[in-house]
Amino acid sequence: MIAAAGGAPVLAHPATRGREAVVDERSLARLVEAGLVGLEVGHRENTPEGRERLLELAERFDLVTTGSSDYHGEGKPNRLAENTTTPEALERIIAATSRLEPVRA
Repeated sequence: MIAAAGGAPVLAHPATRGREAVVDERSLARLVEAGLVGLEVGHRENTPEGRERLLELAERFDLVTTGSSDYHGEGKPNRLAENTTTPEALERIIAATSRLEPVRA
C-alpha cells in the first residue's frame, strides 16, 4: 500500500528482541517483492546479532539501511537523533518514491 501510494516502505526495527523471525530470508523476499525499499538497522531495540543479520540481508536484497531514534517524547529512553540515516540512504529513499517531493530543511 505504501509503494502503491508513491512512498518508500522501510521496515522499522525488525530485529527487536523476540521478533528475529521477521528477518527470515523467505519472509523478507516476499516483502521486497511487494515493494520494500529498506530496513531500519540503526535502532536501540535491534539486537546486535539482529543488526548484523539485517546488514547481510540488506546487501543481499539491495535494500537501503536506515537509522532512527524512534523518538516519541519523554516516555521512552530513545534520544532524538540517536541513530541517523546517511545522506546517501536518504537519496535512495527519495529516488524510490513517486509523486512525492521531499521537504528539505
